[in-house]
Amino acid sequence: MTDLGHLRIGTADRRDAVARIERAAAEGRLTQAEASDRLARVEPALTYADLDPLIADLPSIAPPVVPLGWGAANRLPIAGGMSREKREGRWEIPPYLRVSGDLGSVRLDCREAVCLSPVVDIEVSAGAGGIKIIVPDGWGVDSDLVGKGWGSVRNSAERLAEPGQPQLVLHGSAGMGSVRVRPATRRRRRERRRRVRPELTTGPAVVPGWVEEHSEMPNADDLR
Repeated sequence: MTDLGHLRIGTADRRDAVARIERAAAEGRLTQAEASDRLARVEPALTYADLDPLIADLPSIAPPVVPLGWGAANRLPIAGGMSREKREGRWEIPPYLRVSGDLGSVRLDCREAVCLSPVVDIEVSAGAGGIKIIVPDGWGVDSDLVGKGWGSVRNSAERLAEPGQPQLVLHGSAGMGSVRVRPATRRRRRERRRRVRPELTTGPAVVPGWVEEHSEMPNADDLR
């Protein structure tokens, strides 16, 4: 019995007690009569002092095991260590990754990868190394939450994913290293630069009135 037996129990406590009793009956630890008696006493229980005797001799139910990469506290680690680490070809990308460059480098080639979630949370730490991520055209990569520190961050992929394509969200730090993200094809990179780069004017830029003031110049007529 807990030292705080006088405290009131809640709905979650009753549910846990019912689950333990039913599991104990299924495993043969309790007879059906014993299980029925205990279950009947769970609902009217008000405090831990009432509830604890019903489950004190029963094993607790272990929490479900979260597969690697499917929880923020259980991320799939990919580390460069003091050498190189890479993922390429056909590989599966779970919803949560932790990518560390350390003193080496990590290269994630996602062009043939299978993304298991529409949004992938990637915690990056370049350390003194480098992290490079190549994504298929149409994927989105948001790197706004990656701090540069003494290092550098460069993302030439689209920030937002196209409809039906995965969205990667990067956060963490470049440390003293580098974080690089690029799309699969160079064409996409050129198109992106063209959209944000101002158009260049053709021909000489001549201040109005300059030709008239310098009519003695041999090429003045060419500048009209």
